[in-house]
Amino acid sequence: MINITRLKVLRELHRRGTLSAVAEHLCYSTSAVSQQIRQLEREVGVSLVEPVGRRLHLTPQGIILVEHAARILDLVEQAEADISRSFEEPRGVLRLAAFQSAAMTLVPRAVAILRELHPELTVEFRQGEPEQTLPALQAADLDLVIAEAYPGLPVPATPGIAFDHLLDDPLWLAMDEATFASVDPGRNVIAQLASAGWAVEAADSVPRTWVVNQCRQHGFEPRIVCSSEDLAVQLRFVEAGLAVAVLPRLALDLATSSLRTLPASSEMESRQVLLAYREAARNRTAVVAMRSALEQAAATFASG
Repeated sequence: MINITRLKVLRELHRRGTLSAVAEHLCYSTSAVSQQIRQLEREVGVSLVEPVGRRLHLTPQGIILVEHAARILDLVEQAEADISRSFEEPRGVLRLAAFQSAAMTLVPRAVAILRELHPELTVEFRQGEPEQTLPALQAADLDLVIAEAYPGLPVPATPGIAFDHLLDDPLWLAMDEATFASVDPGRNVIAQLASAGWAVEAADSVPRTWVVNQCRQHGFEPRIVCSSEDLAVQLRFVEAGLAVAVLPRLALDLATSSLRTLPASSEMESRQVLLAYREAARNRTAVVAMRSALEQAAATFASG
C-alpha cells in the first residue's frame, strides 16, 4: 500500500530537487526525508530517484508516480472538502496570503466579517507577492491567495489553480503638488514626466514591468530613484517631491498626506485583484466562507 505522506515527500522532492530543501520545507530532518523516499521505493518496488550532480532527479518511474500523486492528492483534498461540508459551520484554520496593499485594506475587513459570521474558523495570514505565494498555494502550503494582474500582463495559468475576480483597482499617477502644477492634464501626462525620478517596485515584478513598458511606449526610459516592494516607501518619496509613481487605488489609502493624482494612461486602466485557490478545495467550507467574506469586503471598497 502506497503511503500518502510519502507521496507528498516525493512531490516536494520533484519540485525542490534536494533532500535538504524538502526537509526545510516540511520541517523534517534530511535523514527522515531520505528514509521516506527509500520506504516509498520499497513500497512500489522500483528506484524513484537518481543523483544528477548535487541534486536528485526522478527516474522515469518516479515521474510516472509523481504524476499519479498529483491526482491522488487532489482526490484526498476533495474528500477532505466534502467532509468539511458535512459540518454546519466552517471550523479549523485557513491560510491566506496577499500582497501589501490588499493586506492593509481588503484583508482586515474580510477577516473581521469572517470572525463575526464564523467564530470557529481561524485565519492565519501572511504577506507576500504572487510570485512567491502562488507556488505555495499550488504546493498546498496556503489555502487562498490574493493575486494581481496588470493590463497586458495576465497571471500565468497554473495547473490546478482557479481564479475569481474580486475587483478592478484603478491605476493612478501619484505626484506632489509642485509636480502636478508643472504638467498639463489635458496632454499626455506620462510623456511630460520623462525627466522625473520614478519610484517603482522590485526588478522583474509585474507592477514595475508595466510602469517601465508605459514609459518606453512614450519614448523614454524611466529614471528610477526608488526601488521598493513597500508601497509606503514609494509614497514617502512621492510626498517628499523626490519621485512620481504609478499606484493602484488601494495603495493610495496608505498615504499620510495629500497627493495629487492623474490617470496613469489615456484610457483609465486598472489592475485586476484576483482570488486564487486550488480547484480541489473549491467546496471546502472554510474556503467558501473566506471567499464570501473577501467578496463582501471588495464590494464595500468598490462602492466606497
